[in-house]
Amino acid sequence: MTRVRLTFLCLAAYLLAWPAATAGLLDDLSRDQRQKLAGGDLIFLEQDISGKPWPKVRIYKRIKATPEEVAAVFFDYDQAKTFIPDVLESKISKKITASVMEVDYAVEVPILSDEVYTARNEMKALGEGYQASWTLLRALQTKAAEGNMLIEPFENGTSVIRYTNLVTPSSGMAKILKIPALSRMQKTVLAIGQKVEQQKSKNPAELAAQVARLREALDSPAGEANKKP
Repeated sequence: MTRVRLTFLCLAAYLLAWPAATAGLLDDLSRDQRQKLAGGDLIFLEQDISGKPWPKVRIYKRIKATPEEVAAVFFDYDQAKTFIPDVLESKISKKITASVMEVDYAVEVPILSDEVYTARNEMKALGEGYQASWTLLRALQTKAAEGNMLIEPFENGTSVIRYTNLVTPSSGMAKILKIPALSRMQKTVLAIGQKVEQQKSKNPAELAAQVARLREALDSPAGEANKKP
């Protein structure tokens, strides 16, 4: 058997191994993009939205951790400032329920003044995966923003995330910050993956505590409503 044919067969078998739960998550990706994702690459897609100055962004990344571990690290909102690029401050300011919170952020912005905003973040369990979603409540310079991060199992204890975000900037930010903003979103996804993998390899006790807090939040009476089969 030739090396080319062997490589093709191995790739085909690998792609067929994607769990059924992940199939819908990857519908927007071509075979080549799925291959790159499986190999560890970050996949970045843009979708122009009528009337919006910035596109809707979808970013895919494979992470060497379980969906629960990824969700637990992301759910620790107060720690976002320690690993998300350009985030100067992140603090839970209001708990709506155990799994729905308002979080205050301060973000360094090039050229213009730093941005300060509050988002409502919600975490849900979806079968074997999770969904983290966010909606902008108020901000100094941004008109609107909403998005979510789906986290689903892959194989051998790894996960795939799809980070979706649509930001509507103020007129002063639209042209100046478009490229830096889209670049920052990619860096954010990379930073999430790197932080989770670092917690898993170097800080397992802290990661276990984060997982425990996530479980407690989703197992609370209010959190139970955010569990879906």
